[in-house]
Amino acid sequence: MYNGNGNGGSIMIGSLRIKPIYLYVAGAAVLVVVIYLLIRFLNTSFTMHFGAFVGLLLIIANLREVIGAAYVQRGSTAMLNLLVGGGLIFAWLAQFLGVLLWIPAILLVGVATPLILGRANVYKAYITTAQGAISNLRRTVIR
Repeated sequence: MYNGNGNGGSIMIGSLRIKPIYLYVAGAAVLVVVIYLLIRFLNTSFTMHFGAFVGLLLIIANLREVIGAAYVQRGSTAMLNLLVGGGLIFAWLAQFLGVLLWIPAILLVGVATPLILGRANVYKAYITTAQGAISNLRRTVIR
């Protein structure tokens, strides 16, 4: 059918003749991809916020127990939870403040991993190392 404009019902883009239906299909495909990416972005954000909330709960619930450290086995579980919570908080902060905060997040979870295997021994080694580091820091600062 001839509609009078000389292009036979197609749209000229550059030197190409394209039927309008193809443009509609391409526009719909682009719209679907954009909506999918937007949903993925929002889902990732919600997931990270949920992880940060869980991390904060772990830190709040276990900080007092780690500081007290009356019983070695319970203290190691509290330290494990504290390290995992800190890793979740740093992972959340990395979304806003930069990719370098993934380093402490991965380190905290990496340090927490041996606590799963040998809780009492690893916990005692961690506490001894921390006490030695604090002692060295005090001697350095007091001089």
